[in-house]
Amino acid sequence: MKTLAIEEIHANPHVPDSILTTGEPVVITRSGKTVADLVPRSAAPMPARIYPRPDFRACFLQMWGPDAFNTNESVARQFTKLRRDRRWLS
Repeated sequence: MKTLAIEEIHANPHVPDSILTTGEPVVITRSGKTVADLVPRSAAPMPARIYPRPDFRACFLQMWGPDAFNTNESVARQFTKLRRDRRWLS
């Protein structure tokens, strides 16, 4: 186990890197007293978490009802109506 003074690490922060890459733990000391232990992680990578994707269509249908996608009116025309209605509000 390698021992490093905190002053050494403060002067050159990359000193523990070479020691930790070998897999050896490092004891950090200040005024001869142990302050911390640096222990390298295992080389095995952590498994990636898989998050389920939300069902946006189901959320949309729940908010706006089953006829939300059934319209003969174009989106551009709907936005024109909304803009026209908004002008009257201000």
